Amino acid sequence: MKVSNISPSVSFGRALSTREQKEYEKVQKQARQELNLDKTAATIFDFSVPSSQNDTGIGTSFSQDAQLLAGFLKSMCGVNAIQLQPQGEISNYVRSPYSSTGFSLGMHIIDLNKLQEDSYGNLLTAQDLNSAYTKRVKDHDNVNYENIFAEDGQKAMLKKAYKRFKALDSSSPLVKSFNKFQNENSYWLDRDALFEAAAVANGSKDMRTWSHRDKNVYATKEGDKSRIAELYKVRDNEGDNVVDFEKFVQFIADKQQTESKKEFNKQGIDIYGDCQIGFSQKDVWTHKSAFYDNYEFGCELGDGNITCWSPALNFDKIHSEAGELLYQKFNVFFKRYNGVRVDAAWQLMKPLIAEPRKNGDGSDVFDSNGNKLGRRIDRQPTIPNNGQYIIKDIILKAARDNNVSPDKVFLELLGGASYDSLDAVKGLGTTLIHITRYAGDEWGRVKHYETQNSPNKYQNMRPGDYIIGPGSHDDDSLIKQLKDNPGRARFFAQDMRLNQHELERSTSKLADAAFAELFTTKNQFATLPDILGSERRINQPNVAAGNWSYRAAQDYEKQYFENLSNGKGLNAPDAMSKAIKAKLHSGHSPLTDKLDYFASILREKGPFTRAEADRIYG
Repeated sequence: MKVSNISPSVSFGRALSTREQKEYEKVQKQARQELNLDKTAATIFDFSVPSSQNDTGIGTSFSQDAQLLAGFLKSMCGVNAIQLQPQGEISNYVRSPYSSTGFSLGMHIIDLNKLQEDSYGNLLTAQDLNSAYTKRVKDHDNVNYENIFAEDGQKAMLKKAYKRFKALDSSSPLVKSFNKFQNENSYWLDRDALFEAAAVANGSKDMRTWSHRDKNVYATKEGDKSRIAELYKVRDNEGDNVVDFEKFVQFIADKQQTESKKEFNKQGIDIYGDCQIGFSQKDVWTHKSAFYDNYEFGCELGDGNITCWSPALNFDKIHSEAGELLYQKFNVFFKRYNGVRVDAAWQLMKPLIAEPRKNGDGSDVFDSNGNKLGRRIDRQPTIPNNGQYIIKDIILKAARDNNVSPDKVFLELLGGASYDSLDAVKGLGTTLIHITRYAGDEWGRVKHYETQNSPNKYQNMRPGDYIIGPGSHDDDSLIKQLKDNPGRARFFAQDMRLNQHELERSTSKLADAAFAELFTTKNQFATLPDILGSERRINQPNVAAGNWSYRAAQDYEKQYFENLSNGKGLNAPDAMSKAIKAKLHSGHSPLTDKLDYFASILREKGPFTRAEADRIYG
């Protein structure tokens, strides 16, 4: 690139024009090579994706809008991986993706627009989509769960598509694909669909209200065969066979997931699925013999209490039912995604099992923050090979069986017994997830992790051993973190060779330094709100109101450039320039000068879209 080719009379402060963007991407590629960067990931929840047409109140990674968003993130920030958070089934009452199903994909993220296409048998029409369901949404910046789960919402639209699907000839390519899908996913598909049939038969999706027999259909590995035969025949109030409809929904979701992955990959972007350690009622019902009857996964709270948060696998059956369930779950994930993030991985190596505490009336006990409290059971399970067995012989076996390399297995080892779990994963080639939110003298900094010859297990790491970000989906935004903890300026000044006094006076400069630190090592990630410069939080644990509702603005391009001009968001050329200077212990170079040039454009005021920049600057 020759910077002189760009007119020096042009005022900065705008989105890059198409011509400049091409030059910037060449510089970005050169900088990534200089920094030896590998994975630059964006953490994105499906619900956060904007919708440009027929907005139902929720986004989906299956849409064309998701492809455009990913392409934008790649071109501006070098994003080449997306950590998609759990994509399972939720409800209007249980909205957390981390309480969703482990096998079944959620019908709420099916892109209805695609059902108009020939490849989907034209199962929906433009008239179908011109409905109250797609017209009620006025607020496009927040998820509208009530609309999605309304009587005329997502399920009603899929019911229309299903009725047309049933009318297709058996020679239809879509029907043939459906039959193939059923055969290839029989391990989980039938059981998950039967859960829905049992829910209809019992008048509730809450398994706790069901008859004793229906609660225990799969109390044994083989199941109650006579009741299973009856459940296959259950019909809903529209007369449709429940099992058949549920299989159709999963087929459509799987088809869209497969297609979207291919499109992401064409852009040079890998997709990572988030395999949550928690289990839904459906997961427990379909594999009840793999779980403890009354015990749950627990976690120690800061006040010494134990919180319960999910039914726990019966680790005494890790070589039988429980181990098979885990393998099959990860096998599905490695088929769906290029890699997998293993949520709360320490629970699979050093599990904490608790018994929920009960009030006198038999109800659960909660603390003032909404945590469900429990008692640590006396005999905690021990996993073979010092906790390594599940990671090495179950998860990584599933990865090998699907030709996924170990470095594409991201292990979340944060909190709990994580420190004790590090020995189990040493030398396996997996990638550990770390965050800088609590960075201080002894923990959380890139420089700290890569310190050598230390007795601390969190040190002695090579750059490729881990992926690091400013915080997870459970944390405050980066801007909020730094407003609350401006003392981090001291560490950025030490590690990044920056002026401490300047950092202390400016939250935006602190944020720039926090992003730059990530680029001094091989793998980095950030949440979508942090990248775009939003101060909104995705989730605040144990708080119901407002959680899981963040959506990127429909005009996210304009939002991003506006936020950059106000010192918010990931200014990638600035971050890479600072990282190069810090790593090489040097001042300016031809490469950093080019990066600084583009960084300065992104900091100033308007125009804020590439189309506007093209009209003005050509």
